[in-house]
Amino acid sequence: MTQELQILIEKARKMSPSEQFELIAALSQSLSHIPYPKSSAVADFEKSLTIEEIVQNQKTKPVTDIANLAADFWPDEESADDIITYIYQQRREDRLKD
Repeated sequence: MTQELQILIEKARKMSPSEQFELIAALSQSLSHIPYPKSSAVADFEKSLTIEEIVQNQKTKPVTDIANLAADFWPDEESADDIITYIYQQRREDRLKD
């Protein structure tokens, strides 16, 4: 940051909130007419794959039977109520940590 810019920022901090707002509005208006080169993040986003391409690349198959999906992670000895109770308990504990 240049010294001149630091001086301007310090002067702006001494302004009233309404004057600061007017300054921001004037700068925003002024900047809205300037064409900016795209950042690398924007360029990367625009080059990114579509959802269809991502799905195709993952080569996943659609779930046709929910029982098969649940068999992978749902313990046989636990009921749905047990799992819901566990989730609520974890959420309560997480809230208490904050």
